[in-house]
Amino acid sequence: MNSVAADLLVECRGLVHIYRSADLEVVALQGLDLAVAVGEMIAIVGRSGSGKTTLLNVLAGLETPSAGTARVAGFDLAQMGDAQRASYQRDVVGYLWQNVAVNLAPELSVLENVQLPQLSGGKSGRRRLERAELLLAMLDLSTRYRSSIAELSAGEQQRLGLAVALANEPQLLLADEPTAQLDSMEASRLLADLQRLQSEFGMTVIIVTHDQQVDEHVERTVLIRDGRTSTETRWFAKDGTRVAEELVLLDRANRLQLPPAYVEEVGLRERVRVRLEEGRVVILPAKEPGSG
Repeated sequence: MNSVAADLLVECRGLVHIYRSADLEVVALQGLDLAVAVGEMIAIVGRSGSGKTTLLNVLAGLETPSAGTARVAGFDLAQMGDAQRASYQRDVVGYLWQNVAVNLAPELSVLENVQLPQLSGGKSGRRRLERAELLLAMLDLSTRYRSSIAELSAGEQQRLGLAVALANEPQLLLADEPTAQLDSMEASRLLADLQRLQSEFGMTVIIVTHDQQVDEHVERTVLIRDGRTSTETRWFAKDGTRVAEELVLLDRANRLQLPPAYVEEVGLRERVRVRLEEGRVVILPAKEPGSG
């Protein structure tokens, strides 16, 4: 394993992923850069087809990068062999799927579902049971131990899926559209549970979502556009109010993408004017109002 910076759990540099078939080639990630600190909780947003789910699949060890660098907890995801990949997927990463049925075994009870992924980790039966009971208690599912999956509501199934994803105490939790099939109230509850568990266990969390409620629960929201990280919003408290700071990413060719709302507000089109002003770079429309 190669090392990563001490404060980073996830580091992607120039990440490229290409899907190929007999007569088609799709570049899903086009030189993406991303760094996520240990214990950080972030959201990844972007239009359908922008590369969000592909990024999660690479970080989960389900897809091998075509080029560039992707490292998680010291694992080089482009260089893993089968045994190392199995260890990584068992011990390092947990995945909460959009379709929660992927996380759950319908023939097993609620309690058995949370114990199932622990069987490959060498834990004793007692430790598996204790971990399952802890997670189910934290997710308000203690009264559902013997219930079948079919007896659970959509919100309960997704909370159970979260418990299953956390069963092996992962350092990194990936969640792909975890609220997509929930109503607003259940979605808010799941995001609050994610934030609470992230704080309790100190794990790193990456959520892919279209749910705008996520901004209330994460430290950063990163926008992906055309397979690259584009802009990001950092959230912090100021005078008792949650405020946002907009950042843009400068790539290795010194290119940046401005937030779409800013472009629209100022009326930037095609060419823009730039100038250096007291240690700042100022970006202006090609023609200012009234300039002729």
